[in-house]
Amino acid sequence: MYPSTLPAEADPTTMNGSSVAEPPDFQAATAAAAAAARASSLEQDEWSVGECGFLDPDVQRTMRSGSAAEDITQYPMHGWVDVTKEFHDACAELQPGELAQDMLFGLFEAMSAIEIMDPKMDVGMGFDKQDLPPPSFEAAIATGAIKLDDLTPSELIGIYDALFSCLVSWLEGNSMDQVLFTCLYLHAPAQIKDKALRVFCTAVRNLIVVIKKIIAVAAVNEEEDFQLYGNSALLAAEKAQPATVYSSLKDVEDELIRKCKKLTSTEDWMAVVHRLRFMRHLFQVIYHVEQMASNDTVDDKVDIYKILFVASEMLPGIRNTLDRGTQPEKGSDAPNPMGFSPRIHDRSQPPAFPRSIKIRDRPSSYQFLEEMISRFKYACKVTKYKDYYSALNFFIEYSKKSGQCILSRSVLQSLFGANMRMAHGKLPMKQFLRHSVQVFNSPPVLNAKHPVAADPKVQQHLDNFFRYCINMNTFTQFIRICGFNRARQRDKLARLIENFDTIQVDAARLDSMMNQLANERAMEGNEPMATALKHSTHFSTWVLYNCFRAMLIFLMSGFELELYAVHEFLYIYWYPYEFLIGFLVSALTRTENILLAQEEYAEHQSKTQSGGGGAAKNRKAAKPKKNKKTQRPYRAEIVFYHALLSLCGGMYKAMGALTKDGRVRLPLSKFDNEEIRYNRRFLPFATLTSPPPVSYAEFKNVREHMMRHSVEDLYTYAAKHFDQARNVLESIQNPDQEMLDLLQIARTNFVVMNVLARGHQKEVKRQPEFDFSKHSYFPIIKLK
Repeated sequence: MYPSTLPAEADPTTMNGSSVAEPPDFQAATAAAAAAARASSLEQDEWSVGECGFLDPDVQRTMRSGSAAEDITQYPMHGWVDVTKEFHDACAELQPGELAQDMLFGLFEAMSAIEIMDPKMDVGMGFDKQDLPPPSFEAAIATGAIKLDDLTPSELIGIYDALFSCLVSWLEGNSMDQVLFTCLYLHAPAQIKDKALRVFCTAVRNLIVVIKKIIAVAAVNEEEDFQLYGNSALLAAEKAQPATVYSSLKDVEDELIRKCKKLTSTEDWMAVVHRLRFMRHLFQVIYHVEQMASNDTVDDKVDIYKILFVASEMLPGIRNTLDRGTQPEKGSDAPNPMGFSPRIHDRSQPPAFPRSIKIRDRPSSYQFLEEMISRFKYACKVTKYKDYYSALNFFIEYSKKSGQCILSRSVLQSLFGANMRMAHGKLPMKQFLRHSVQVFNSPPVLNAKHPVAADPKVQQHLDNFFRYCINMNTFTQFIRICGFNRARQRDKLARLIENFDTIQVDAARLDSMMNQLANERAMEGNEPMATALKHSTHFSTWVLYNCFRAMLIFLMSGFELELYAVHEFLYIYWYPYEFLIGFLVSALTRTENILLAQEEYAEHQSKTQSGGGGAAKNRKAAKPKKNKKTQRPYRAEIVFYHALLSLCGGMYKAMGALTKDGRVRLPLSKFDNEEIRYNRRFLPFATLTSPPPVSYAEFKNVREHMMRHSVEDLYTYAAKHFDQARNVLESIQNPDQEMLDLLQIARTNFVVMNVLARGHQKEVKRQPEFDFSKHSYFPIIKLK
């Protein structure tokens, strides 16, 4: 209904004083109110409703001033016109997904509106009036909808499989109430008489509590990952006792196995036993992880890996017996015919809560569990990495391969250190970082055998630096960020990069202080101590390397999240090609040179000591080691970064050539400002001292210099970069899958650039397709 003035023929009803006669019905009331408003407006010489525009709030206030409409008990002083037909005619012009915007109803109001009679939004829709679901566990028992005793193996298998499907759906981010607690048996397991079902439902309830604790303590979940809170009243109905679940499951297994020995056909009962056994192993693993997170002295990582191996071996047999259980009814939302009421919690949810939940089917649920167990086994490898450099590499790799499951990410955080103040549950983070710097580039001041190790002044400076690193929480937060989902990592990395600047300043101050102390010792004639302190830039190199890695991950993750437009590829690939990857290679090369210099110094010291005193002269001279391997711990990573450097250079030159050739669609200047885009893309880098921020003007000058070359030359330069990347990647021994994918990208783009350099499709100015299916950061350029 829309308000409008009534025609002049409407029957007026006059107002006497402040009282208005009670109208017999609504239509008469509106007619009377409209006539009164019209008469009042004519007397006061004001605009009519149709002239003033009733949508304007200011005009409405003017129109209402001095009238009886200020009294909220009065009817509105305008009539209503039925516009249903006009509304449907207007809606017929809209395509599915289109939204009509009005000045009082925009996108925000549309997203907040409740769609009436839509089953996904309206809780009153979707019920079958002929077959209403049981409103509670007690009502289901009274109506005979569920059985509490003498369940057949087929019924047990169906309920078990349905509960595993609900568990997986919960781990994927759905509400606990809408998936798990649609199972009526979980509401009161103690009232179930069948022991096999009672123990299994009790295990599921305790598993819910344990998983919630792991995810809450790890604190790497977001609202789109996991619904941490559900109907706590249901969980509180029976007190959780996780410690007793393992033995209860084992007792039921033993009873069923003894029962099978007395039967002739045991396949169905053994399928029940296998599911109970799988639940026992799964619960044992997750419970151990939760205990490790809450108790730093517990260390069962080896046992966890063995249990996971046993659990993974049972899943193929379980999948082969899926057809032995009761199956979901066709067209029903319930995952099992008995024991589930999908819409039992609909009216207890808030209005904006998702109404339509699709629970996973049984085969894909067990596939998810098998992959989750594989991720758990992979996460156990984190215990092998005892320094920050290798641990961070593992977390980054784990995030790329296993970043979809919130429980897997939380388990990894718990295995490494739940409170992030203790690494591997027993090593304080301060000592962990100190050891990590020593492993990374081996500063002499951290070596206990050097003369400066006992200097209290030096140790005081070191303690202050590492304490500052802990208080800033930058390095520990970098590891924690790798536990979030890929989309959230980018937002958090932007804030993390800004924190590196203060630590860089402190690290440079510490290195400068070490050099100053070395000069003072040299002037005092203390040559050994001066030599031990003379190597510089150890700590600043370590901090800068981690800062560069965070910057590179932040910048390249935009391709994975599809945030960049095609015309932005030019400066996105330009920055790592000109600066970022070069900084990383420089930091690692400097670190290797430092390690080589220390190795040479150690050899010199050993020769000097062996050629010294009489006792040393009487000893046999040590034979030099043949083919001694020099310290090149970062050679493989440096080679890989050289390949990335060539790939970025190839994409940068290719985008320049395609832009100059007119093959890249550019936005209209009146709708776009490239400088604003550039500054926003590199905004987190603007506060850093090292590397210094690169302004848009500098980029523009570099681009103009590149664009002076012909299109054919730019295509040729891009082809050379891709060829260099191909040669580097082919030289790597034992490449992993990522390197093989990059090799294929380099080969393909090399051919495409050579084809374009020879004038292929010169007259057809169509934008090529950028295929990121092989790699998230580097596309295959495909000509249409």
